[in-house]
Amino acid sequence: MKKKRRIFILAFLSLSVILIAAGILARQVYPTMYIAPAGNSLSVQVPSMENGEIREDTVTLVRGTAVKLRKRKTDTSMVEYEGKTLEVPSSSLSETYAGCVQVPSVFVRTRTELRKEKNGPLCQVAAEKGEELKVVSASVQDLDSETGMVNWYEVVRWDETYWIPGQYVEPDEESVHAWDEPNVAVSDYWNAAYGEDYSTDAFVAQEDWKPAQKVDFADNPRKDDVRGLHVTLEQLAANPDYYLSLKDRTDLNALVVELKNEGGLVEYESPAAAKWLDTGYQGLSLEQLRELVRQFQDAGYYMIGRISAFKDPVFATAYPEEAIQTTDGQLLEIAQSTWASPYSRKAWEYNADLCEEAAGLFNEVQLDYTRFPEGLATMQGEVELHNTYDESKASAIQHFTQYVRDRVHEHDAYLSVDVFAQVLTAMDDQDLGQYVPGLCIAADYVSPMPYPDHFVNGSLGVENPAMEQGEMLKRYSQIAQSVYADDDQYRPWLQGYSNTAQDVQDQIRAVEETGFKSWLIWCSNGDTEIVEPRVKGMKTVTGKQPEDKTADKTE
Repeated sequence: MKKKRRIFILAFLSLSVILIAAGILARQVYPTMYIAPAGNSLSVQVPSMENGEIREDTVTLVRGTAVKLRKRKTDTSMVEYEGKTLEVPSSSLSETYAGCVQVPSVFVRTRTELRKEKNGPLCQVAAEKGEELKVVSASVQDLDSETGMVNWYEVVRWDETYWIPGQYVEPDEESVHAWDEPNVAVSDYWNAAYGEDYSTDAFVAQEDWKPAQKVDFADNPRKDDVRGLHVTLEQLAANPDYYLSLKDRTDLNALVVELKNEGGLVEYESPAAAKWLDTGYQGLSLEQLRELVRQFQDAGYYMIGRISAFKDPVFATAYPEEAIQTTDGQLLEIAQSTWASPYSRKAWEYNADLCEEAAGLFNEVQLDYTRFPEGLATMQGEVELHNTYDESKASAIQHFTQYVRDRVHEHDAYLSVDVFAQVLTAMDDQDLGQYVPGLCIAADYVSPMPYPDHFVNGSLGVENPAMEQGEMLKRYSQIAQSVYADDDQYRPWLQGYSNTAQDVQDQIRAVEETGFKSWLIWCSNGDTEIVEPRVKGMKTVTGKQPEDKTADKTE
């Protein structure tokens, strides 16, 4: 009995040794390698047979993908991935997972703000398009396993060490210039004010044209059929039952809630604002705001927090050196307001801090007054804009929007931006910095404001826009079809004041029958007395899609 037991133990040990040895041998013969392409991914063509014909399928391997090495040669290697044998460049393989993110240098695709710390504040230093930056370090902890993008690189510029976001760099100079000729229309109207070739430089050369990845957050699903109403936080907090009732009495499914208005007032007790300003505002606490937002999300509303960016006399007064000034150092007042300069990185950070705070509560953050004030072209030589980097207005606004978007996305929220109606029809920025094709690259949604009463008679061939509100929105939305590459990004503001419920319904019909699904209604501050007479018009005409419960962003 003991002898049989010893034989069994010896046999078991022998088998274990054989299996371990086989595993070691297999790892040596067919070692695991990791995809380490120059860019974020590697596309491999794989021949296959279908109906007697040979075709080629494309297999995409993102950076960091594990493969089994079958045969290695100097130039190419054979690897196995998900049962397929693929031929890949040998230079695109790394023996270690950590090695897949190591690159000697990166090239800046568009002017990009650098940081002294990863995820840290802007440090008033920008790398210019086409610059090659030596990479000091990169970590697999910053590797996005779904896209293959390294989110942060530590780099050297002029003997100083900085961090740069990975989404704004390319592996080589050729990739930088792959986006130099976007398929966009550009008016040369502003050349007369600023010089020959101004428009091409301002709207094309200085902007980023690489399409951003369309995000869809698991805990906050993308909503491309938003039907919203604007309301101030004061009105919402004072009349919650009324606005909750609109969910059943209308086809509204979203509210756009004022958080910072164009007077610069932050309408709640904001810790983010308190870092910058002595606001002294006595309103809802952050926790009370959180509870209010949760109440409406639980009722099925998609909640959008609205922040007016650069029309901000409070910030301008507190930081005059970051504001638009006269050449003798006085704050410049335009349309009875002073403005933070959109070139000011401190103004960028202040607004981004507020947006990031809102992103922790709301499904989406909306920027308004993301522009320069009107009339600056007639004031050349009289104003100080603090244009440190010699940027065009459109470039500054696009890059600011990208910066805010990146911070908002970190909290699984979306970013939208409001624009003047005329910037879409004119195909320039109207000297405001709002060039719609460029903003569609930077934001998740772009909302023009084609209020019919803002158009002069005869605009777009409409004899009296204020009296033909549906026809005005129809013609405007038809133009939008040729401007927006993604229809879901078009979310126009509709006039909800000085008109009737039928006028509101006519505008909605025009937008939806043109093929778009989203719209927002501007009823001034959202006062119940302004909203109620128009409630019957707040109906979709093309039918509602089944709605999932709106994600609660307040946990």
